[in-house]
Order: sequence, then C-alpha cells, then structure tokens
Amino acid sequence: MKIRSGNYYTRLLMYSLLIGSIPVIIVGIISYYKASSIVQDKVNQSSMATLQQTQLRVEQTLKTIDHSITQYISSPLVVNAMSLPYSAEHYQVYSEMYQNMVRSQTFELTINNMTVLNLKGQWGVDNNNIFTFDDVLNLDHLLGYEKLPSFSVWVTDEDKSSPSISLVKKIPLNSLKADGLAIVTIAESQLANLLAADNQLGSIMVMDQDYQLLSRSDQKIQQSGLEQLVAEMQRQSETEGQFNIELDGDNTSVIIRKSSYNGWTYVSAISIKDITRDSRSIGWVTLFVCLLMVLITGGLAWLGSRKFYRPVGKLVATMANRFGDPPDEARTDEFTMIGYRLQSLLQTESRLLAQLTGQVRELKQFFVMKLIRGEQKESQLSARLKEYGYPTDWNWHAALAIQIDALEKSQYSENDRDLLLFAIANIVGELIPPEERLDPVLLEQSQITVVGGAGSTEVEYKSRLFTVAELIQTTVLQYLKLHISIGISRPQKRLADISESAVQALEALRYKIRFGTESVLFIDDVQPNDLVSSVFPHRAAKELYDAVKLAERTRAEELLEHCIGLIFAEQADWRQYRMALVRLYTMLTELGQSETAAADTKQDSAVEFPPEQEKQLFDRLLDLKSQEEIRLWFSDTVIAPIICRLEQQSKSHAKKLSDQLTNMIHQNFDIELTLEACAKQLNYHPNHLGPLFSREKGISFSEYLQNYRLQMAKQWLIETDMKIGDIADRLTYTNPQNFIRFFRKMENMTPGQYRKLHGNSKI
Repeated sequence: MKIRSGNYYTRLLMYSLLIGSIPVIIVGIISYYKASSIVQDKVNQSSMATLQQTQLRVEQTLKTIDHSITQYISSPLVVNAMSLPYSAEHYQVYSEMYQNMVRSQTFELTINNMTVLNLKGQWGVDNNNIFTFDDVLNLDHLLGYEKLPSFSVWVTDEDKSSPSISLVKKIPLNSLKADGLAIVTIAESQLANLLAADNQLGSIMVMDQDYQLLSRSDQKIQQSGLEQLVAEMQRQSETEGQFNIELDGDNTSVIIRKSSYNGWTYVSAISIKDITRDSRSIGWVTLFVCLLMVLITGGLAWLGSRKFYRPVGKLVATMANRFGDPPDEARTDEFTMIGYRLQSLLQTESRLLAQLTGQVRELKQFFVMKLIRGEQKESQLSARLKEYGYPTDWNWHAALAIQIDALEKSQYSENDRDLLLFAIANIVGELIPPEERLDPVLLEQSQITVVGGAGSTEVEYKSRLFTVAELIQTTVLQYLKLHISIGISRPQKRLADISESAVQALEALRYKIRFGTESVLFIDDVQPNDLVSSVFPHRAAKELYDAVKLAERTRAEELLEHCIGLIFAEQADWRQYRMALVRLYTMLTELGQSETAAADTKQDSAVEFPPEQEKQLFDRLLDLKSQEEIRLWFSDTVIAPIICRLEQQSKSHAKKLSDQLTNMIHQNFDIELTLEACAKQLNYHPNHLGPLFSREKGISFSEYLQNYRLQMAKQWLIETDMKIGDIADRLTYTNPQNFIRFFRKMENMTPGQYRKLHGNSKI
C-alpha cells in the first residue's frame, strides 16, 4: 500500500517540538526586549541629565555675556555718548568706550566681536577700531537690528560664511526707540565647543525659536535627517520630552528641552543601535540558552512521539492488510485512512440496516430532523440530499411550523394530538410537490416542513410561502375540522441554515398569543425591531387589583379585558408578554393570599392551592394560546375564586362594619368627617372601629377618606368643568394650596396637569 506513511508521526513530532519550543522562544524574546528596554530607559535618563547640564552651561555663558554687556551699555559713558556726533573733539570719549569694551570681554565669555552703533551720530566702535557708517560694508544688515521688536534678543546670522550668533541690545535699555545698538557676536564654533564638552554618546544640537539649527556637537546627522527631526518636533510642539524617529535610515531616540531664557531648543539624538549595544551580549546569551532548550525539547519530543505513534502504526498496517489500498483522497495520512475505513464500515452498516428494515422514509425523516437540529455536517449535506432523492438546486428555502390551535372545542381529545399531527404531515406532503419540500417532521408538538424553490426576490418568496400556508390551513379545516396556525421563517440561501429556519418558524408561532388563532405569522412581521422596556400596564393592573379587592365582578371583568388588551397592544417580544401575564397572575394571587390571611385562619380558603396544583396552574398559564383563552382562564381560575372568598368574608360582622364605614365615607366625603363621629353614629368605640377598618381594608380610616376624596377629585377633573378651587372647597380643604400640595404628593403632578393629561383642558 502506497500512502504517505509517517505523515501523522511527522505532525506529532512537530507538534511536540512546537509545544516545547514556543514557550522557550517567547520567554527568550521577551527577556531580550525587556533588557533592551531597560537599557534604553537608563540611557535616555542619562542623556536627559547630560542635555540639561549642557543647557545650563550654555545658558550660563549666554547670561554672563548678557549681564556683562548690559553693565557696559548702562554705564553713563555709553549712554551719554549716544547723543554725541562724530567729531575729533569727542575722540577721548570714543577711546574710553573702546577701552571699556575690550575690558568687558574676558576670555571665558567666548565673544568673537562686539559692536556699538550710534544711530544719531552715525558712528560706531567695535573690537578693532572706531568708525563711521561710511566705513561699514554691511551697514544695512546692522541697521536692520533696529527694527527688532524686542530691546534685547539673541539672533542668528545666516548670511556669513562662518555662522555666528549675536546678542542685540538697544541703547538705552528698556526702550523700543533706540539711540544706539550694542551687537555682540559669538562664533558658532565656540557654541559647538560648549555642546561637545560632556557629550559621549549621540549628537547634541541647539535650535532657535523657529527650529533653525544654531550649532551642534558633530555632523553625524545629515541635512535630510535634520529636516525630518524638525518636522517631528514641530508636530509634537512639546517643551520637554522624548520620542523615537528614523533619521537617515537609523532608528534614533530624541530628547528635547526648550529654554525659557531665549526660546532655544536643546536636542539630544542617540542611535538606538548605540543604546542597545550593551544589551546585545544579553541577546546572544539568551539565544544560546534558547537553542540549548530547543535541542533538549527536540530530543524528548522525538522519543515521546515514537512511543505514542507505535499503536497507530500497528493499526494502519492491520487495516492495510485487511482491506487493501484506500482511494487517493484517503491517503493523506494514517488517521485519514482509518477514518475512511471507519466511515466505509458505518455507511455499509447503514445501507444494510436500511435494506433490511425497509424504513427509507424513516431515514429520510431522521435526516431532515438532523438538519433541523443542526447535527448534519455541511460537507456531507450535498451527498446526503442526493442519496435521499432531495433537490439540491434550490435558490432559497424556508421552514413552516404548524401547530393545532385548540382541541377543547373540537371532536378530538388531547390523546389524539400526535395522530392529528401525523395526519397534517401527510396532508402537507400531498399539497406540496416533492421537488419543493423535504419530508415533514414532528418537533415540540409542532409539524415542521422545509420548503424551497428557485425564486429570486423577497416578494416571490413571501408570495409562494403565503399561498402554501393558506392552502394548508384550508385543507386541514376541510378534512380534519381543525384550526391551525403557521409560523414562517425568513428565506435562507444555504441549506446548512435549515436549523436556524426551524427555530425562526417556531419563534414566529410564539406570537400567536398576540395575533390569535388561525394565523399565518412571518417572523419578519411579528418580531419587534426595537424592544420595549415593559408591556405591563401598571395603572390598569392596579385598577383591576382594586376592583377584585372590592369584589366588583362586573368591573373586574371589564378591567381584566382592558388590561390584557393593553399588554398585547404594543409589538414586543413574546417573552415580555409572558412576563407581563406572570406578573399579573402573581399580583392577583398575592391579593388572594393577603385577603385570606386577614380572614379567620380556621376557615378554608378558596384561593389557596397545594404546590402541585399551583405548578399546574402556572404551566397552564404559559400554555395559553390566545387572548380569549387568557381572559377566560384569569376570570374562571384566578379572579372568580378570589372574589368568591372576598364575598364570603364580606358576610362577617367585621366586614359589615367596614362596609358601613366605607358607605359613610362615600356619602359624606364632602363634609368634615371623623372616625369619632362615625363611631358615635354606629354606637361603637373609635378604638374598636379604627383597627377593624384597617384590618379589613388594609388602610386606615383617614387614608381611605383621603384616597376616596382624591378619586372623586380625579373624577371631577376628568368629567366636569369644576374649578380647582371649587373642588378643594367641596373636599373640605381650607384653601386650594393644601389640596394642590396633597394632589401633587399622591399623583406626582398638579390637578391642572392631571386634567390636561386625561384630555379635559377646561378649568
């Protein structure tokens, strides 16, 4: 047998190598980069300190020059000389100015030249001689300094062959209108010497306010690199910081500090290669250790893989001797051949079983069921469809989920449900051509049919599906006398998505509770686009609660129908409908339990159920299929027993007394009414009637009176045109403000707002 023997062994060996080697390599890489990062941080900190020292040294020199020149031009000799014309009789003054100028320029100050110009007298003094403006070649350049906006500023001279930096001061000081100028020139080479004094690694540069290069310690960075550096500095516009940038093809760490003295920017640029030079030795050691660990891991992986592969090799040899050569597609590796042989055995077994039992239809239904449950592999889907004779050229498919609406009013019993679903499946199989459907199957008390076709637009899909659904409903009603509802999924392109389509179809049927029986429900039509926060009608439920509590049967029936209608009025998720119904059920049963607890504990309660019956009631609530069923169930199973019990309790003596007090409140709410007056009229002590009323009604006498007056006020606000002041007076309030405050406290709005909210704006 010619197969690629050893493919699995090779992969096993490689996998073992990777499992052992990758962690070692990752740890080595992380260690190296961590060490490099630490070294770079240390170098950056050292460079920042060096740059700061360089800045301090340069600025100390500049400030010393500035101070020396300031003293010189502030002397009376210089100030007075600015008003003198150029004349031989003032030669003594010129000579003293020259001597003082020379004395002020010490060797340490690195001054290249100093020039003092008398703008009015048109003469000047420099390090070389005394001159008139006619003797100066670059007079326009020097006089241009007069237009500088500041009376003391450092400037650069870009026109000279030897770059220089000049300090320009106007005479007298602190005056923008100058009589004279003092110009001190420092050679760029002198500044470069200051920059290179402490620089051991990288380059240090100084730039002016406009990022023009003034001086640098060396020429390592080319002009193109300087342009990139300046562009990045202008983009970041920071006064102090560090960043990395590629200059002239070299990754460089740049540290900048901006001077607050003259706005110059001091820059330190160090190649990352120079920074990480010391960490490379760490990298070589790490690499050696990692290689050693990889070699050890490789040896262990080789030994382990041989041991693990030995049983697989024996199995492959046995199967090759027993079954012969597999097809080419099964010769990829050992497990592919084993899988192919096992799959062949299983397929042979399946075919034999199908032939022996003759249950081809059951196998087809089983296949469809696997599709619906998402258990069928997509890679085998096309072959399976062809094997069972199903179409494979559908452009779309959708799922139809059919449920029986109700059996209570039909000629069938609940025991007949499964048989009826099989009958419906047979009807569907007869109505839809085989080339347009898969075999119908039963799932969750529903019948699922997958239909498909060659339509290309959504309108064609829906039209075809709706026509089929109506035909099924009509035929089932004609032959079985049954009402059914049908849920329809979204059309899908891929047959592998049949399970999703089935879920959507069943999901669509969940909304039958809102739309009623005999419905054809498309999932796109019934599923809400935006979920609402809640569909529970709090106000209507509270009114229903009060009506049941007061044992008002007719009003309770009306409010129940209204409450259920409000629950299903908004388009929401079916789970929210269920939650609202459960909440309503819980509210009403809690009412029954609380009212029962208030009665004599020795009496049997009509609304207390054992746990098993309580669970059955809850399950029945979740199984209700229509709003009418829900209304009848609440009315007969929940509300009627509660009202019956409440009516029994009303026959007691305590109930009669509480009813009498209630009637007195209803009849005399518009006069000054107190519990003492009612007790006197009924010949009872107030201390007896007060707790009795609270126990029977769950509320004190005064609160009940206030609430009833509030209800009457709300009724008058809605149904009459009475003024708010008249209502307050009618309800025995001393002034309308007290009534308005009480109404706002209870309803969170003023009476006027309540009247507008309920559609009566008349005041």
